[in-house]
Amino acid sequence: MKSITFLYICCCMLLLTSCEEKMAEEEVLQIGLTPCQRQPPFIAASGFDPKRTALSTSEKKFKGLALVQFPLNPADTAGRKTWQHPSWKQFGYLSAIATDENGNVYSIPIPVVNELDNPREKQNTIYKVDATTGEMKPLVNLPLPPKGNDDNIFGLLGLFYDCHARLLYASTVAGSTRNEEAGMIYAIDPANGSIIDKFTGKDAMGLCVAGVSGEKRLYFGSSRSSDIYSVKLTKKGKFSGSARKEFTLDLMGPRGDDKARRIKLDKNGALIIYGVEFNYNLTAPTEKPETIYRFRYDEEEKKWLFTE
Repeated sequence: MKSITFLYICCCMLLLTSCEEKMAEEEVLQIGLTPCQRQPPFIAASGFDPKRTALSTSEKKFKGLALVQFPLNPADTAGRKTWQHPSWKQFGYLSAIATDENGNVYSIPIPVVNELDNPREKQNTIYKVDATTGEMKPLVNLPLPPKGNDDNIFGLLGLFYDCHARLLYASTVAGSTRNEEAGMIYAIDPANGSIIDKFTGKDAMGLCVAGVSGEKRLYFGSSRSSDIYSVKLTKKGKFSGSARKEFTLDLMGPRGDDKARRIKLDKNGALIIYGVEFNYNLTAPTEKPETIYRFRYDEEEKKWLFTE
């Protein structure tokens, strides 16, 4: 009798889980097309015009995060204003930026030229900037491998906020070696930094969640090749299944071996790939020219096609 009851409870739980994860086609297709990101209130409080202000991690005179107000006239270089909260430079150089629906900002570290400002033990730390105060603090220190690898000084490379599941996705290559791909992609609760799920075995850079193919998938660029992969996600943002190769940037662009530094979905459902040269070595950001590639999903052929 007990075994029958236990089996019944398991079936009920399985049924509830299945119902909970089911998504309508219209819901899936809109994933990624309806941005939720809100500008941080601290931008207006700083006296900058929110309509022509952006956050940047690539300002030559600033280490870390910087607020940039662009002039009304693009030719007026003197009208360009910059500002930095005192906490934004204490964690060294930063790279990718993500913003949530409340205006909180997230960023990850990156070593530039040398490791003096970005030690290896901090390469797996995600930082959070409070939407109201503008103060930056560590959100979570993701696990580091027990033993360091002298050939690889990189950790986190990709960051993306999913408006659908309200989760933060971050990819790290810490622990990977020249011959072993041991990268991880984490799904993280941005409220407290807790790890919701993880996907192992891929060294990933640019990340983007989209449903334009009819499935909710996390798209990511390989840091070892020019290939773009994806993995299916559940409604709640957990990983489901194995990675699938979608397309490649191989032999495309001026360099022919670009890696996807950043991926985004435009309002028409096209994937925009920002390709750069990346070989796990330290170079200044100004030495990395970027090429933009655009791909659209063909519903009849069920694959992504290059458009420009």
